[in-house]
Formats: sequence, C-alpha cells, structure tokens
Amino acid sequence: MANKTIVVGAGRMGGSIARYLNETSNVVIVDRNLFKLEKLQDYTGFYEVGDATDLQFLEKIGAKEANRVVIVTEDDNVNIFLADLFEKIIGCKNIYIRLKDSRKRKLVSDSIVCICPFDLSLDYFETENGKKEA
Repeated sequence: MANKTIVVGAGRMGGSIARYLNETSNVVIVDRNLFKLEKLQDYTGFYEVGDATDLQFLEKIGAKEANRVVIVTEDDNVNIFLADLFEKIIGCKNIYIRLKDSRKRKLVSDSIVCICPFDLSLDYFETENGKKEA
C-alpha cells in the first residue's frame, strides 16, 4: 500500500490525526480498545484492534509497508518504546510521537519527531505575550 500511515492510539488526538491524514494517505488506526475505535467520528479509513507492541500483530497489519507512523497513546513510556520498535525493528523512517513530558524527548533518537503539547502551549503563550519572538 503506497503512502501508508499507521496511527497508534485512538483517543481524541489519534482520531483527529487519522481523519486529517486519511484525506491524502491510506491510514490504519490501531488501538487495544474496540470501544475507542468504534467511537471515532467522521473517520472512514481502516482500523485494527490490537496491541501495537506485539510484533505478530504489526506484521499482520503490514507495518513494514508504512512510510509513516504516528504514536499518540496516553502513556509516554509506551510511545517511546513503540517509536524505538518502529525505527529499529520495523524500519520506518518517518516517526512522530506525542510526549506529555517533554523532558523524555532525550530518550528518543534525533530522527524521531517529538510533539510535546506542554512546550507548544508554553511557546504559544510566550509568543503572544511578547516574551518570545515568533
């Protein structure tokens, strides 16, 4: 599947990203919780119920074919583990993870893009209040 994206985590962030990317990419959203997947609104792409830490499950969903993975579970440690797994074992080149604790950014390789909501919010606030140049 050309231009395949895997989104791990079907919460609000994962669902929003999957909906957005589904317009230009073949998206598979993955979560352990079927209820979260069924609750996704306005998402017309594929989904799989399963554990993204399970290599057999990742093989089943064609993870090696993905050119991008977005990891947004609720657990920073799981996100870091999955980023490492996708980079070193699966061989994915474009990896994005959400980290609630931006200090954990130093635990992932430089090739992985970390999205830290706290830092983004603080940067925005400082820019809007003149303490930081845009």
